[in-house]
Amino acid sequence: MRKRILLLLVCALLTSGSFDAAAYPAKVYTEEEALITSFKSTGADVLETTISCWTKLNSKFLSITQVEAEMGRIVSRINLDRTTVEKNIESDDQINKIVLYGSSGDKACNIAIESVKQEAGGETYIVIDVSMGKDCKDLINERQNIINAVQLDESSINFSSCIIGTYEGRLEEKEMEKKSRIALQSINAKKVEGIEDDELKSISAFSTNVGGYVMSEQARVNVQLAIRYSSYDDKTYIWIGTPLIPMGY
Repeated sequence: MRKRILLLLVCALLTSGSFDAAAYPAKVYTEEEALITSFKSTGADVLETTISCWTKLNSKFLSITQVEAEMGRIVSRINLDRTTVEKNIESDDQINKIVLYGSSGDKACNIAIESVKQEAGGETYIVIDVSMGKDCKDLINERQNIINAVQLDESSINFSSCIIGTYEGRLEEKEMEKKSRIALQSINAKKVEGIEDDELKSISAFSTNVGGYVMSEQARVNVQLAIRYSSYDDKTYIWIGTPLIPMGY
């Protein structure tokens, strides 16, 4: 009898709207947590995970020697197989730039440091692109690895992460719509804009449950999703990125 009374009381509270939903706040995700949650909801097979970033190192024009020193400092903190490292150097009166490629197991890394001369001093930027294997959780660890490597405040680093997955064969339009809807609903994201044709479905969305965003026109965006069928290998590809997909699709 007591259990029945309690059940009736809960039902009455829910019906009347008196049950305080604020007592159960929505989960707040980091960008990578949101990405992993959204992707897993789609049931796709993971093909690749990526994380990219760019940041301003300083407001100086560095010599090529100084750029090399900065590159050495960063590489020493990123776990790369030294036997795989390749380096390209570009240097003149206006620009000093080094691009380094390296790998370690399933991880491939591209690091670029570019210093540009300006009328009043100059500016130096760092760009890092990392491609990993199929373990989505590596995204969270790699973000911290990058922060440790560049040794700058996280708020000054612009990150983009992406998980690429596949389905066997061609998904029907209704199935593509369902996968997209589930992916967004899993992180409480609402569609902001999108494009759709016979070849591609692409959606930009925003979730208040996810940290960070970029502006698209006058709207905030922090999740992007794309689905496309490839007749080449008879697979349907899905990309989910935060805040945007940092590659062509």
